[in-house]
Order: sequence, then C-alpha cells, then structure tokens
Amino acid sequence: MFFRRLAIPLPDPPGLPDFPARHGDLPVRTQSAAFRRATRNDLTFLRELYHSFRIGEFASLGWPAEQLRTLLDHQFDLQHRGYLTMFPQADFLLILRENAPAGRLYLDASQARWRIIDIALTAERRGAGLGSAVMQAIKRHAQTAAATAVVLHVACENHGAQRFYRRLGFREVARQDQTCARMEWTPGSDADGA
Repeated sequence: MFFRRLAIPLPDPPGLPDFPARHGDLPVRTQSAAFRRATRNDLTFLRELYHSFRIGEFASLGWPAEQLRTLLDHQFDLQHRGYLTMFPQADFLLILRENAPAGRLYLDASQARWRIIDIALTAERRGAGLGSAVMQAIKRHAQTAAATAVVLHVACENHGAQRFYRRLGFREVARQDQTCARMEWTPGSDADGA
C-alpha cells in the first residue's frame, strides 16, 4: 500500500492554502485513536488518501493512470480550497493510529449543530472498527458540549455508508438534488445516547 511505501515525505503540493491555525482543545478524543490538527505538511498524505477512496469511481473510464491522477489531483485541490472557504471555523484533523496517519476527520463544532464535513480512513484501516470508534467519540463529545445535533452528508449511491451511519443512530432528514442525503443524529435519539 502507498502509505507503507512512502519513506520520504514528498514536497507539498504547490499553491494550496494551509489549514487554519487552531489552538486549544481538540473537539473529540477516543482511546482507539489519537487526533492532531492537519498542517501543510500533511497535504501529500491527504491527497493520497483522497485518491484511495475516489479511484474506484473512475476506474471504469479506462483512462491512463497519469490522466486519472491529474483529474483526482484537481478534484482534491478544489475540495481542499472549498472546505477551507466554506468552513473557516472547522477543525481539520488527522486520525492517528500507532503514531501514523490513519485517516482524516474534518469537523465543524463551532455551532450548536456539529457538522462532520468529511471522515475517511486509509484502506488498511477500513472495516476494523476505527470508524465506529471515531463516530461514537464525536457523538459523546457533542452530547457533552450540549450540541443539538451532529449532521453529515453522504452520497445517495453510497448505500454502505448510509447503513453504517444508520447503525450509529443517524437518520436521513433530507435529500439534495438526488445526489446527496443529509443525515442527522440528535442526543438521546439512540439507546446508548453516545
């Protein structure tokens, strides 16, 4: 896997803005993983993570690898800029396991309704319970902080992710342009409350 082979950090992607400087406590903690705020030095990892969960969507195009990589690089750049612009108060976190990056969690906990902007794990960390542990931790911390809800968006065709979130107590509350479902969890809405 790419993440194990990368021995020397690659140079930062040119032209991308850095993450906002944040100080103080992180909005979430769990025993299953550590978190730290992302920095410009993490952009290469985050770009490769993005590639790992988007490549399957485009494999059927039959494009040469270089052309496909250019497309995904461009999409990552647009997403990065868009997230920083749309969510200036968000915490852009790396999920760490055994002191190594295992994923990303972009979370805006600046309002009463917490928003999970994005959560993604490396391929080798998917399906092993880490995502559930992170999501349960978000719910616990949201409840402790008296948040009124935790909201997220998931692609309508991503039925696996929708099942995952439903198992964690999220319910669909709206659809946007038949491409994206908004899901929400509210404190006290599931049996364990966490």
